[in-house]
Amino acid sequence: MKLTNIYDSWIVRILLVVMLLSLGIFSEYVVQDIIPIQGLITLVILFAGMILIEHARGGSFHTAGFPLDSMTFQELIMAIALGLIPIVCLIIAMSLFDLARISYRSTFLLSGIVPIIIYAVIEELIFRGMMFQACIDRFSFVPTALLFSALFASAHIANPSFDTLSMINTFLAGLLFSFARYHMHSLWLPIALHVSWNGTLFMTGMTLSGLEISESFMKVTLSHDIPSPWFMSPYGIEGTAYCTLALIAMGIFISTIHVPPQRQARIFRMEYAITQ
Repeated sequence: MKLTNIYDSWIVRILLVVMLLSLGIFSEYVVQDIIPIQGLITLVILFAGMILIEHARGGSFHTAGFPLDSMTFQELIMAIALGLIPIVCLIIAMSLFDLARISYRSTFLLSGIVPIIIYAVIEELIFRGMMFQACIDRFSFVPTALLFSALFASAHIANPSFDTLSMINTFLAGLLFSFARYHMHSLWLPIALHVSWNGTLFMTGMTLSGLEISESFMKVTLSHDIPSPWFMSPYGIEGTAYCTLALIAMGIFISTIHVPPQRQARIFRMEYAITQ
């Protein structure tokens, strides 16, 4: 491939994103007593930096993974539904068999869910953003998806109660998000799906990736009589066989979504210009 500028190099794009991430983390440390919202500076630096790098390549926010077209709103709604439905269905099913207890708290701390949302977006920008696309450009989708899904699973190893099934499901979730990014030519679906899943677990007070939630106004407690790890796990729903089936079903559903041709056309026009 003939490179028109240095930003077209896949390795340069990866190094730049690593630098952006490092700058974000350092900035968070410096101003931690000034800006109380954890992860916000890192998110802004990553997002803005990736858009600027893409512009330097001759692209735009569309080709950076944030297309604004007739599909965007529908994509966001579908993603929110995909993240919410499996969790709500499990709660309803367990409640019908008197295996779930739902209680409510008098207070709800908005400050608790904001970092949950921010870090979900940051994870997608890291694992499905510019570095992911740069590796696809160099190595193709399958090896890239396997690598980044393994890294995504590895990033959760230190979480409480992380076990074999939790690792498998986290890896499958990484594959699901990677496929959504690749199939839709967009980050909207994986970001919204990740946020919806984490946000629903937070709002219901259920265990989120092994972490106990205490800030939500609602608390769903599952009975110890529920078969484990089929529908219950110390790691939460993400450590169950039910989650495995839900992830597979979501992947099948996403594969049926028709993607607007203009998304691929924008990417093709940019890549064609780069190679000339």
